[in-house]
Amino acid sequence: MTRPASTMATIVLAALIGSVAIPDTSGARSINDTLGKTTFSWLKTMPDAGLSASGECMGARDGTAGLFVHPAAVAGLVQQTAKLSYVAHYLDTQYGSVGYAGRFRDQTIGFKIMYVNYGEFVGTDRQGQRTGTFTAGDMGFSVNVGRELRTDLKIGATASFLTSKLEDFTAHAAAVDLGLLYYPDFEGLVIGAAIQNLGTVTKSYSANYKEVLPLRLTVGAKKKLAHAPITLFGDVVFPNDNDALYAFGLELNIRDMLYLRAGTRSRTRINTEIHKAETDFSGYTTFGMGLSVKRYRFDYAFTPDDMIESTHKITLGIDIP
Repeated sequence: MTRPASTMATIVLAALIGSVAIPDTSGARSINDTLGKTTFSWLKTMPDAGLSASGECMGARDGTAGLFVHPAAVAGLVQQTAKLSYVAHYLDTQYGSVGYAGRFRDQTIGFKIMYVNYGEFVGTDRQGQRTGTFTAGDMGFSVNVGRELRTDLKIGATASFLTSKLEDFTAHAAAVDLGLLYYPDFEGLVIGAAIQNLGTVTKSYSANYKEVLPLRLTVGAKKKLAHAPITLFGDVVFPNDNDALYAFGLELNIRDMLYLRAGTRSRTRINTEIHKAETDFSGYTTFGMGLSVKRYRFDYAFTPDDMIESTHKITLGIDIP
């Protein structure tokens, strides 16, 4: 007997959530053993300004808003779309991406190229004498395929090849992202889940050390209010190199032209003296706005950070006729 798609979606979501034990956040607890031990850490950065401004919530983001971030967002896309994103990140690090998505026969397929530029560094020998300068950077190429199984269920997968270079050392990795979006019979509600960076480092910087990708499971929901132009977002993120993260956001839609966004995202605070951690639910806030004019979209996000450095993100989108 074939199960309805809605029942299958419920089973998949329950399995995803049940496969991860939610940690006790009532007090101090042991630090995650893999904290700070994953490589290709730029994969944890949210590149899309529209999503970043509303707490970086991505678990249930569909359509052009979630394009190139949520694997299932590309499913059912009718209009050809291109997106360009730029992130002015910590310590002069620059992160950019360009992507395209369109219909190919009965599938929707997207392509994305990513780069990270860490700038120039000064090299020294063991005595502290300068030996010159060197650069570091990362690149990635992704192919995203999505399918609309039913009007209430979308699935998608993204395959990526990643490469990293630090002076004369290089590393390579291959990863897959899997995601689904479910539209229950409840007005304005979307439920989603995504597993990101499921893969392996095929070539490490050193033959004697095995790097691990920053694997993460995100489960989220969004709800468009029935009597107000406001959409609410919520995510729970389970990373393999940290404790669970919690994110909340909102978006105010003014005449489908101007979008005002804000959010908050938790972070783990570590007490190095007792080697314990606790969750700061108001770890950092996010703000931003979006502007949509005909075929063009502009999004901006600002994330103030009192511990490291504030970041700015810009995303441009265009529908291709």
